Amino acid sequence: MTAQSLGAQLSEEDAHLIEKIEQGGTISCFQETGGRFKELTTGILLQFADSQMAGAAGFAPFINKGATIEDRLNISKMVAEKMSMAKDAYELLSGLNFKVDRYLSSHCFESRVLRDSFLGFSRSSADKRLNALLYPLESFEDMLVFTYLLATMARLMLGEFADSKFVPLKELACSCLPLETSHANLALAILARKAESHKKQIELSYQYWYPRVETSAGPPDSLRNEWHKRFGLKHSDNVEIKEEWKQEVSRELKKLALDL
Repeated sequence: MTAQSLGAQLSEEDAHLIEKIEQGGTISCFQETGGRFKELTTGILLQFADSQMAGAAGFAPFINKGATIEDRLNISKMVAEKMSMAKDAYELLSGLNFKVDRYLSSHCFESRVLRDSFLGFSRSSADKRLNALLYPLESFEDMLVFTYLLATMARLMLGEFADSKFVPLKELACSCLPLETSHANLALAILARKAESHKKQIELSYQYWYPRVETSAGPPDSLRNEWHKRFGLKHSDNVEIKEEWKQEVSRELKKLALDL
């Protein structure tokens, strides 16, 4: 869709906002924005927060399946950090009269679809989590593969938002980037330790999770992606993010001598 046709769908308030952004300006709060901008940023924040809540719910049962006390401490720390990141994201919506406790009470972040399902880009949940977080985890090694793949994707997405023209989103992304990076590094380090003894299990989990996590970059030719870029919320296309993820994942996992 062209910039002209996109502009035809804008309110006067949002049109002025885009002009300000194109001239190098930043947005400090929701009160400076229009309806389209609020819709887009609310979607980003809810998807991020709900994904963190669903991730924490999925990882919690694996805390005591770690081989060492350090593994168990690290997984429990990851669960707590995910809830903390979700809390920070929800709090940014308080200026829009968003009631966190009421919202949480209406969603079941433990819910999952059948393991052999493949949702693609179809929305299949009342909450806004990424579809990858709707599939169940099967084992400790399965959880590690999933964590590495999705945390790497999340880090790339947060890198986009860390350059956002919306200051609250930028600050949230910058505070969460080190945490998501540490989650990816933790999973990769434990996988490296288990690569020989659990090689087949890791390879099967990779084959299962790769196409499911890949959809987290978003669909190609996404209109919403174009709006995100116009409002300065991100700067890359979904396809560019996916390609960067694929290259990094391939490079790092090949070091483990896995048959991928």
